[in-house]
Amino acid sequence: VAAAVGAGIGALGCLLLSKGKKGSLAIRSTTASGSMVYEGSRAVDEYLQFHFASADELAPLVGKFLAPEVLQFPTLCAKECSKSAQKKGRCLDIGCAVGGAVFEMARDFQEVVGFDFSAAFIEAANDMRKNGSRSYERLVEGEIMEKKVAKVPPGIDRGRCKFIVGDACNMPALNLGKFDSVLAANLMCRVPDPQKFLGDMKDLVNEGGTFVLVSPFSWLPEYTDKEKWVGGYKDSGGRPVFTEGQVARALGAHFLLVETKQ
Repeated sequence: VAAAVGAGIGALGCLLLSKGKKGSLAIRSTTASGSMVYEGSRAVDEYLQFHFASADELAPLVGKFLAPEVLQFPTLCAKECSKSAQKKGRCLDIGCAVGGAVFEMARDFQEVVGFDFSAAFIEAANDMRKNGSRSYERLVEGEIMEKKVAKVPPGIDRGRCKFIVGDACNMPALNLGKFDSVLAANLMCRVPDPQKFLGDMKDLVNEGGTFVLVSPFSWLPEYTDKEKWVGGYKDSGGRPVFTEGQVARALGAHFLLVETKQ
């Protein structure tokens, strides 16, 4: 996981769009994380390490030669939300996993809601919210495991955070309300209906609010039927259809493209 994140940071692409006249939407592309069994204890342990471990723990061989934030992907996402949001009222993390970005966003936002389809992830996130820590096992090598403790960083008001189980393709059923910033990291190409997911965004983001979308664009039929891919395929004429442009078009009626970064 750490190696994929480190490689992805060096290859980020970014589109900035605004809702109405003031907001912005950032689309960032990272490398793929691969298939995961999101309800298993191993997945929970790996994500606790990914979200809360230090750079040295995440990448002991290269961590000392990289800036810490390079290996702290949830923190990078949270900072993007905080930087781009004009108001710091409510924030939403769609596909929050074990909550690393949610806690980081609580430094700046008054209320942060995180939801995930995995009940195991949400159980772990709520443990972190209640107790400030949770034990997990880190894989050292082969069958060798090491007991560790994930901790919410000091200075964060955990009472600002809320975690619930939810479906990114059925968000209206959650009655979430609207937000000044919405984050969806490494999620879009892992849902069965990404067009539905994107279509619901206009009802979640306040006028002038921001939507930060992070995706490796690693479409796989195991997660999304090919006919529902937003991009990553060739059209009937053999021309490549790229996700970045298709996302911008899908959101174009409600979001304005401000900037593209690579």
